[in-house]
Amino acid sequence: MNIFLKTYQAQTNTYTNPKMKDRKTLYATYRKRVETILESFTDGFFEVHNSWTVTYWNRTAEELLKIPKDTIIGKNLWDVFPEAVRLKFYTEYRRAMSTQTSTRFEEYFYPKDMWFEVSVFPNGQGLSIYFKDITERKKTAEELESERKKYRDLFNQNPLPQWVYDIESLAFLDVNQSAIKSYGYSREEFLAMSILQIRPKEDIAEISVILNEVKKSGEPMTSSVRHLKKNGNLIYAEVKGTPIMFNGTPARMIVAVDKTTEIKAELAKQKSIEKLHEITWIQAHEVRRPLSNILGLVSLLEADHCNPENTVLIQKLMDQAKELDQVIIKTAKSTNQHLL
Repeated sequence: MNIFLKTYQAQTNTYTNPKMKDRKTLYATYRKRVETILESFTDGFFEVHNSWTVTYWNRTAEELLKIPKDTIIGKNLWDVFPEAVRLKFYTEYRRAMSTQTSTRFEEYFYPKDMWFEVSVFPNGQGLSIYFKDITERKKTAEELESERKKYRDLFNQNPLPQWVYDIESLAFLDVNQSAIKSYGYSREEFLAMSILQIRPKEDIAEISVILNEVKKSGEPMTSSVRHLKKNGNLIYAEVKGTPIMFNGTPARMIVAVDKTTEIKAELAKQKSIEKLHEITWIQAHEVRRPLSNILGLVSLLEADHCNPENTVLIQKLMDQAKELDQVIIKTAKSTNQHLL
């Protein structure tokens, strides 16, 4: 075996007079040492001759591929593994052999339902090949990719605007299609901005306080804010933030619900209520002013006892004035109740 010969030759060259040593014994000793090392590998290891005959097969190779050493040594590699001829194993081994250059690759071997990471080294007489089982790593990677795809699908298909931002730099890390459509920025524009750039300048101080609270708490939080679209339109939004890790970066995922219609309606309602309060106050005070004048005149008439005809007239005026006063009071109370 080439690896044994190389070790043996390297060691015998250190002796000034190798004829004084039993070369066969020395070779056997170093062969045993090298074999012990190869058998201790946690990776599978085997060697093939230029003719593709298997010349070595370690214990891990036996365990991984379920093929005993004594059934494969001396046999053609492609006769034992004909399925591998259609795979990267064949093309990469042949390339390493013909070009005498090392190579490394990953490949799925379907007969064993296993993924392997393979390192191939030309050795002058053939190839030395190390391989390890990476099936679990591949499955984990596939599961992670599946979760990422699920996240991307949910993220992009959400009809509500969503984005992810870096909690340190406040830079946008990701945005969905709804955010792009709603706010008017392209994906590239969003990813070159920070979240402060979609806030009105007069809100920055208040937003900075909220962001500091968010960073300290590290908890989900909902707040009402104002956003600026690319076209300059101002909207009112309810934002719900959740802490996440995004590609290894501490971040927050935001869902923004446009509340502009509701908030503008509420503001208009509040403005109407204030206007009605004003009208009610004016009506109550303006109408009662002439009423007070009437009552004052009645008092003057009452003081004139010389004309007995005034008595009946005065009583009628007094009754009507009091009735009008009650109507005003009742109207004002009714208006206030409706406003509340």
